[in-house]
Amino acid sequence: MDYLIETCAIITFVEKRIKQKIEFKELEESLNYSYRHIREIFKKETNMSLSRYIMARKIANCAFEIMTTKKSLTEIANDYNFYSYDTFTRAFRRVTGIRPSELKKSDFKCKRESICMGVYAPVILNLNNSKDAFLNLSEVDNMNDNLKTKDSCILYGVPKVYYGRTFEDNCQCTPFTMCLQAVLDYLGQTVNYSYIMAASGASFRLRWNENGWDMSAVDVRNIYENPLMPFELSFKAVGRKFKILEKDTSTKDDFISLIKSEIDEGRPVIALGIVGPPEAGIITGYKHNCETLLGWSLYQDSMEFTKDITFEESGYFICDNWWENVEAVMSVGEQIDETISLKELLENALYLLTTEKVNVYNGRYDSYYGGQKAYSAWADAMLDDKNFPKNAQLSLLIERNMCFGDATVMVGEGRLYAAEYINYLGEENSKISKECNECGKHFKDAADCITKMRELIGYNGEEVALRLADKEIRTQLAALIKKAQHYEAKACEVLKVLITKIR
Repeated sequence: MDYLIETCAIITFVEKRIKQKIEFKELEESLNYSYRHIREIFKKETNMSLSRYIMARKIANCAFEIMTTKKSLTEIANDYNFYSYDTFTRAFRRVTGIRPSELKKSDFKCKRESICMGVYAPVILNLNNSKDAFLNLSEVDNMNDNLKTKDSCILYGVPKVYYGRTFEDNCQCTPFTMCLQAVLDYLGQTVNYSYIMAASGASFRLRWNENGWDMSAVDVRNIYENPLMPFELSFKAVGRKFKILEKDTSTKDDFISLIKSEIDEGRPVIALGIVGPPEAGIITGYKHNCETLLGWSLYQDSMEFTKDITFEESGYFICDNWWENVEAVMSVGEQIDETISLKELLENALYLLTTEKVNVYNGRYDSYYGGQKAYSAWADAMLDDKNFPKNAQLSLLIERNMCFGDATVMVGEGRLYAAEYINYLGEENSKISKECNECGKHFKDAADCITKMRELIGYNGEEVALRLADKEIRTQLAALIKKAQHYEAKACEVLKVLITKIR
């Protein structure tokens, strides 16, 4: 049984109450499981006991306050409910290896990072690869030599991908586009992130499952009826040969052959899966003739996905049982002259923005609303009280929040980069600058509605999930969804005119 949501709920519950004594009866009521079963779930999913985890989180939060506030160590110990300063010191030393008084002079750094989906909290960096304090390994910037032996090859210096990675001042949130840009950067090809977002269709998507709340709706494989089309369009747009192998139609030996041949040629491979959900990550190397893979995953620092991986000094994850979790691998091959035309790119965009339903087979058949219909279905789901029953379990609210968050990402990140790309076209071609400026403004207005939603509901943890249960707040959110829908309809009308002016 998959306990992803329950694990996230436990992490969310603990983080909100990290300064308090955790009341396990309240935790039982929130998840509707016995405390014994909750502990079993957590241990199974994270390879860490719940009590050890709680202590690690207390220490990470304490360390953050030591580094960022003027509070005394005694005050911090009291704030986090340690019985005495000696107890605090011993606990701190068990987790970090040093005393609290030594932290500021150490090499450790503290910052807020994602510790699970939807939760950003203090972490201690550079803690000898210890998961106890949520090590979030820094990007490789000084290891550029490749390691090649008889049965291994590792490419060092591939840029790290992670949520919050920025292009100029904007955050990147779409795994495949992040991974493709990082691989191209490593190969010496500079490509604008907004161009990949537009070419793949990610900038213009919004999908809502006709059966309701669906955490996989955000997957770029649901953009077109052909799940591979976003990848194929992207590789074509950046002028690269490519090969895609899917698990359903390929063997492990097929995967190994492709991975080894590409890595041996000095080209990282994009994979769906390995660590966490079947989203894109980067394979940067292999050991033991490909029985072990190394690379970057957007989920490698999230507690709920790290039980089967370790870390190399470079920061790359190390995974031995990758075949169980991977769904596809893609080579980013040699450069070619063929690219996607501007007219085709914009026609694809209009299709995604106006097609009201797509049927996708991605291991199973699913029907997704798109375009204006997706906005309406999203708003209706927010207003339906049956989706947010009174005294709902925390795990249900967290699942609703994840689906809501995915929808905001599709529109918020997508339309922001759509506006950036369309505005760029106008700057490059004066004959269409008027239409580009108008279309870009409407996309930006739609993205701004998402910003207002996040300001209304917040960004982090249990509070956000609980706000979704508030009918008044959901009514305001639905109004903003409708407003974004209105701006997008206006953008589509301008886009139609724009396409007619492009030969």
